[in-house]
Amino acid sequence: MSEAIKNKLLETDLYKLFDVEDESSIDLIKKAYRKKALELHPDKNPNNKEEAEKKFVELGKAFEILADKTARAAYDAVRRQKREKAKRDAMLDEKRRKLKEDLEKREAAAKENFEKKVDVLKKSKEEEWLQKEVDRLRKEGSKLLEEEMNFINQQIRMEKKRSKENEVKYPKENVQGPVPRIKITLPNSSKESDKIKFNQSLLEHLFSKYGQIEVLVMSKKSAILEYKDKDAVLRCYNDESDLEKSYGLCIKILGDLEKNASQQNLEERDNVHLDTFSNSDSAKSFEDMEMEILKNEIFSCPSLTIKLSQLENIRIKIQHTKVLNTYKVLDFGSNRSKRALKSNEYWNF
Repeated sequence: MSEAIKNKLLETDLYKLFDVEDESSIDLIKKAYRKKALELHPDKNPNNKEEAEKKFVELGKAFEILADKTARAAYDAVRRQKREKAKRDAMLDEKRRKLKEDLEKREAAAKENFEKKVDVLKKSKEEEWLQKEVDRLRKEGSKLLEEEMNFINQQIRMEKKRSKENEVKYPKENVQGPVPRIKITLPNSSKESDKIKFNQSLLEHLFSKYGQIEVLVMSKKSAILEYKDKDAVLRCYNDESDLEKSYGLCIKILGDLEKNASQQNLEERDNVHLDTFSNSDSAKSFEDMEMEILKNEIFSCPSLTIKLSQLENIRIKIQHTKVLNTYKVLDFGSNRSKRALKSNEYWNF
């Protein structure tokens, strides 16, 4: 152990270094050392490896003292003596402190001259005791410190191995930029009969079919919508004309949206759901099959809003005429269902 490290250890509060109390057990000190050592390990600080290595060595020497009962007792004695001395100094009044400081300066100068002649360092009994224990640990070697160093190095190796495995198994993809927000302008109809009372729940219901909603903030005449990903924004943007035609809602993208880059992926996802129909032996067209499924669902459900799980959770609004006992299709959320149904078509029950 170099002289500089020895002097630094004598001036350092080792308990504060590990963020533990004076009476802490060896297990608690060991746990604190492991945490601190992982943070200061040179491999964890490649940008300042030399300084990290220096701090890492000093941390190990500090742990070496606190982990040994005898060395720790010696350190506590020196620490206690310094605390008592500081306490006594704090009790002195200003005049006595000044006299004391002047005296210490003269003593220090005399001591320095004396050391140059005899090259002997005078130590207190407690400092000599601590110095002997530090020298003993250096000569004998600390088995506990060696075990802890092996444990820390093993942890570092395991982290590096896991990191490399993850890089191979899960290659980094392009990071998605910020998701653009959507401004929804509510309709302003003069006719009371044409007005739809839009609220938070209704807007969430209408726009959740495009993707997961992160935030929806509503005001009197407009609302701000934020989806979890850009694909949902693109799906909503592609349905802009239908939203305006069916509900009178005008949407505006607040931010950049790479429509062309994502359009191909969305079309590929939609085409996946058509595979079962294209592979069927039936001679029916897709529109005929979708019409048949929609009619079956409407015949079996009396509610005014029908959820068809067979067709990607398409939501359809129908109008019931009590006199004729008929249902009129008013709105549906899928382009495919629009091709299969017409808004003026009636079904009798």
